[in-house]
Amino acid sequence: MPNILTPLTLWESFDDGLEMHARILSADDDDGIVIEKVTFDGRETGSGRVSVAGAYAYDKNATKPETVIIFSDSRDTVDYGLLRMFVKRGYSALMVDYRGKWDGCEFYTRYPEEISYANFAESGRHYGYVDESAAETSWYEWVAVGIYARKYALKRNENGKIAVVGIRDGGEIAWKLGVAANFDCIIPVCAVGWKAYAGISKYQTVEPDLNEERYRFIAGIDSQAYAPYVNCPVLMLCATNDLSFDYDRAFDTYSRINQEYINDSSIAYSVHWNGCIGQKSTADMFMFLDKNLKNRQVFIPRPAEVIIDMDEESNLVATAKFDEQGIVEFCGMYYAEDCIESSLREWSECPPKSKITPKQQQFYLNVYEKTSTVFAFCYVKYINGFTVWSKVVAKKVSGTFRNSAPKCRVLYSDKENVFAFTFSDPSEAATGKIFFQDDSCMPKLVKKNGVKGLYSKHGLTTYKLNSPVYSPSAGSVLKLDLYCDKTAVVKLIYTDGASGEEFVYEDEIVGGVWQSVVADCKLFKNAGGVPLSGFVSGVKLTIKSDSAFAVNNVMWL
Repeated sequence: MPNILTPLTLWESFDDGLEMHARILSADDDDGIVIEKVTFDGRETGSGRVSVAGAYAYDKNATKPETVIIFSDSRDTVDYGLLRMFVKRGYSALMVDYRGKWDGCEFYTRYPEEISYANFAESGRHYGYVDESAAETSWYEWVAVGIYARKYALKRNENGKIAVVGIRDGGEIAWKLGVAANFDCIIPVCAVGWKAYAGISKYQTVEPDLNEERYRFIAGIDSQAYAPYVNCPVLMLCATNDLSFDYDRAFDTYSRINQEYINDSSIAYSVHWNGCIGQKSTADMFMFLDKNLKNRQVFIPRPAEVIIDMDEESNLVATAKFDEQGIVEFCGMYYAEDCIESSLREWSECPPKSKITPKQQQFYLNVYEKTSTVFAFCYVKYINGFTVWSKVVAKKVSGTFRNSAPKCRVLYSDKENVFAFTFSDPSEAATGKIFFQDDSCMPKLVKKNGVKGLYSKHGLTTYKLNSPVYSPSAGSVLKLDLYCDKTAVVKLIYTDGASGEEFVYEDEIVGGVWQSVVADCKLFKNAGGVPLSGFVSGVKLTIKSDSAFAVNNVMWL
């Protein structure tokens, strides 16, 4: 098969020795944080040099701070909020634009016409396919930008330590930079590779058509092929219910990490954060950076292990086993049922069966009596504050267990855990549309007219419809109680997980009183006015309003 380039052969002869001709275009001082707009030259293409645009941020009172290079998703560009977040944590930060020419944007990286496909808006098949060679793809050009960004950062921080944080497609770039250049650590966020398997769950029997082109893509572009060759520690940050990647495959990539660095690497998941990184994982990120850039003593435990089995009393249980080299402060377990589509999976917390010991803790898996597949994973917080996770374990189950749960028609009441719902659009409040540094935006219980209800100013979303214990029966009607501080329109949005099509029902809620809403499926209509034919699984249910609201007693009638 011609032109099958591997992570090593693709980058072995890359020339990063050219003069950069760097320029500072402007500098703004915001309360001691200086952010400079900069440009510098990248690689030579044969018809000219790439002109890289970016921003370099630092605390003007700091001395030679270590540097974090940040790569956004391919549809985004420099984010000043992200730059400030890292500077406030004691780092200088460089964020480069790699998406290139973009409508309405005047400050961007300029690629010679010969490689115009490096502009994301013009990437075409150069993004998702390797028709000729991995060296003739958008990814090659974006990684080349990163190699010269490292050279620029080294010049600015006087050859100090440098890390890469990449978000989604930027995280796929981070994996490649972990092979193509020398960094002190990389942090891919919601990026695990397996793009050649997009849309195919690892739990399906369907296999992709691995023709010659697919082999070229997997060998030279997909990040799981890069993991065995990374030359630094890796922290993988993953979010559940994210449409951009399949977190089920995250541990498959993690387990491939270069064995020289696997013991200094880790993986973390953010559950209920709806595609964003929660405060626990964000805190882990800065501990990881402190260890690898500032030489601070941070113990990185090995990932936990989860075993699903039946106990001596015929209960279905999950056992979490710990790294005995550390002192465990807390352990938690999540489980989900039957839904193989990771972005739609409802994760519920498991009640503990046993007290925590230095070696393990057991949890009850109170699955629906007709569940056929159970998924589980756990997190373990150690006394030093670092949290590690296990892989997502899937197990076929059959029969009835002592702790099996019957069908339940109540999706949420004020007696339930608040995590029955998450916020519908967390990116509105997240730094860089991805990172949370506290949990202030998570749904919370509020009391209105003496009745507790669930509230989030960023809307509420639940995936409970996809769990068999809560899935609607034929002819079901949705009922919920709503409270608005003032009279307002509340939208109930029923989103098909496969197509993304939305069916919306709007109702005006009188302010100051609790009001019951009963909605038949036919009241939900798509953009063309076609009503929903019936409530089914494979969807998410969202509640939104321009006004503050609270919800209680969400159930099927």
